Amino acid sequence: MNNVSSRVMSQAMNDERIHLFSSLPMRVARILCLPILAAAVTACNGLLDVSDPTKIQAGDIANSAGASGLYATAMMNFQNGLISAASVSSLFADERTYEIPSVPNPAYSDRDIDFDRRDGGAYETNATTNGFSDPFLADLDQAIGPISVAIRAMRLYGDSATKDNFLGELFAARGTIILQIAQDVCSGFPINDIDDRNLPVYSLPYTTDSAAAYAVTQLDSALAHATSDQLVNFARVVKGRALLELGQWSAAAAAVQAVPDDFVYATYSDVGNPFWSYDITGGGRPVSDTEGINGLPFVSAHDPRVLTEYKAQRFLQPDDSLYDQAKYSSYSDPMPIATGVEARLIQAEAALHTATADSTVSILNALRATVPGLDPLETQSTLDDQVNQVYYERAFWLWLTGRRLSDLRRLVRLYNRTPDSVYPKGAYWIGGTYGTSTAIPFVLATNKQFNAHITSGCITP
Repeated sequence: MNNVSSRVMSQAMNDERIHLFSSLPMRVARILCLPILAAAVTACNGLLDVSDPTKIQAGDIANSAGASGLYATAMMNFQNGLISAASVSSLFADERTYEIPSVPNPAYSDRDIDFDRRDGGAYETNATTNGFSDPFLADLDQAIGPISVAIRAMRLYGDSATKDNFLGELFAARGTIILQIAQDVCSGFPINDIDDRNLPVYSLPYTTDSAAAYAVTQLDSALAHATSDQLVNFARVVKGRALLELGQWSAAAAAVQAVPDDFVYATYSDVGNPFWSYDITGGGRPVSDTEGINGLPFVSAHDPRVLTEYKAQRFLQPDDSLYDQAKYSSYSDPMPIATGVEARLIQAEAALHTATADSTVSILNALRATVPGLDPLETQSTLDDQVNQVYYERAFWLWLTGRRLSDLRRLVRLYNRTPDSVYPKGAYWIGGTYGTSTAIPFVLATNKQFNAHITSGCITP
């Protein structure tokens, strides 16, 4: 299904509502025969064409097996969307860069000169001219629709023995995706929806804060349903992440207090990992090292948490050595989505505001003690230095898991840092200078085509 026939939006936050994003996969839309836009859908066709008894009928999935199948589809879409977003955001931040000028849109991914804060510059023009839906937001959009369909089916037809746990994971997945959008995309984006009658509702623009608050409601629903420790801890970590985004320090620390240090919730091995393949002939994505003055020394620090390997010399600048990541060694390596390590890092940051600097360093040093070669940290004397210490540790512990861009944005939003002191800046290696954007834009022309409320591009940094 194309983007035109599937854009539906909502501001609703009640977990009884079924939230669908753009570009709902054809297989799900056909199964349900969703009347998403009256002008686009006038009758059931394809899988629901009753003239062909060999095709799937709506009643074929109105059972526990059908609900379980929709759950499996939803979770695969969720993990695909999340790991794709993590890969792109690592380029936009200071974790990875480009080996040669390549597609798609190095200007958009690396904050190059053509990237404009208001409308995306070349990114917006390229997307609309070439008929793209939204090179970043669409990947996350496509994860929400199947989740929402699965939640409805699981409530109606799920097996009583597993229903609550499945619902818990689905709500946690929805909250995670909504939060990823809030953390990576500039404010002013829509969150798409349909009501329980499969009719479209159109949302006002969301801000980072309003979407993060929306994510919390989904995670509360996850905690209300989930029965296994694994899924409860998944929801706890992401809820703590959302509360940290909102500056609710005490609540964030409390949310993750019970999460074990060794907890890991990760992508499936068959989802695929876009970080592992360097592919120098296709424009590899080497690890950045002090990129644009402000970037962290992910290579030169020789930190055991950031594994790299020498790969080649830069195509256009032969004196520049390039290193690939060695954290993920194969296509099937899972990417952590929520971990006990992140839970401790959330507590460490919260302690800056609710306890003492010694408490923060104690938490950080307890983590560092688990990795040979990491020496203990010393307590910093000023709040600015303490924040720098926490965010440096976050960058190295959470490297290539989709957390770095949100950290850069939070330094600006909650700690009043200037973008020029946080993001890569100065001369860009293929010419020009780094741009001024602090978040990934949504494509204004595409989004306002479907929602009359979306009339501006990025309304805040």
